[in-house]
Amino acid sequence: MNADLNQYVREALARGLSRDAIRSTLTGARWRRDEIDAALEAWADGEAGLPVPRRRMSLSAREAFLHLVLFAALYTVAFSTGAILFWIVERYLRDAATYARSESFEPLRWAVAAVVTAFPIYLWTSSLAARWLAAEPEKRSSGVRRWLTYLTLFVAAQVLIGNFVGVLSSLLAGEQTARSLLKAAVVFAIAGIVFGHYLSGLRRDEAESDATGPRRRSVLGLIGGVGVVLTLIAAFFAMGTPQRARTRGLDARRVSDLVQVQGAIERRFDRTGRLPDSIFELEESHSDGVQHLPTDPLTREPYRYDKVDSLRYRLGAVFETADTLDAWGNPLARRWRHTAGVEMFDRSVEKSARE
Repeated sequence: MNADLNQYVREALARGLSRDAIRSTLTGARWRRDEIDAALEAWADGEAGLPVPRRRMSLSAREAFLHLVLFAALYTVAFSTGAILFWIVERYLRDAATYARSESFEPLRWAVAAVVTAFPIYLWTSSLAARWLAAEPEKRSSGVRRWLTYLTLFVAAQVLIGNFVGVLSSLLAGEQTARSLLKAAVVFAIAGIVFGHYLSGLRRDEAESDATGPRRRSVLGLIGGVGVVLTLIAAFFAMGTPQRARTRGLDARRVSDLVQVQGAIERRFDRTGRLPDSIFELEESHSDGVQHLPTDPLTREPYRYDKVDSLRYRLGAVFETADTLDAWGNPLARRWRHTAGVEMFDRSVEKSARE
């Protein structure tokens, strides 16, 4: 606050001038309205016409830390929730005209872990900040809090603008309309809720600057919280239980091992002109690129191998789940589709060489 302005307001109030008269005089002197309001707000009416200085609130390091953690958790929840919904849209609404995203559950697991970690932190810090503001309403004008709030509004506005640009770009690239619009709706909903929630919060700050007690709840905030919970439920349904995730990982390891064994068989055929009679022959020479023959990650048993004739053979393993890999738009995955139980894959060195 300008020292000269503060001193003038104090002396004018001490001489009995009304606040409206002071405001009119300062407006004529080309002071801004917010500067005038801040200067008048700094003084309360006292006895015998003497103005009483209001207590000025300063933001402590603890409060600054609280608001930084609050907004960091908010960004984490918003972006991770969007990542979960994008994964679900891309998995269940596929478009053959665009690049097929892998059906790996790893991005989904990371996003879910981020939301599960950050969302309670955001709720706790928001609750703590609300209690502080209810006890000391003057802190609503905190510089750090307002800067972070306006930064959040700026980020949300940029996301909304980029969202419409991304939708138009996807449509021009030939992406399926429903898929593109659903992804746009996800971004619009998340950014719109964040933008609306904090914009309404700033307006409530102005309307309740002198109020005490708990503040009115934000409807958009409640909608956003419910949306995060529903998104987590959908993600857990898509991922399945941790035990199922483990079995999928084991089966993916088995497929990877079979690909490695197939490569070793083909290299041996290129070198010797014949298929090995037994899978254990692959360990006898380092020329085939196998120093230690892969085994089942759970039972440690060697993978199954049957020589059919001079050019054909069969590779197999015992799988715990069906279709671990995404077969849509992925030639390698289509060749290794399997069911639960024993699965034997027919292979030919001539076919492999052409591929």
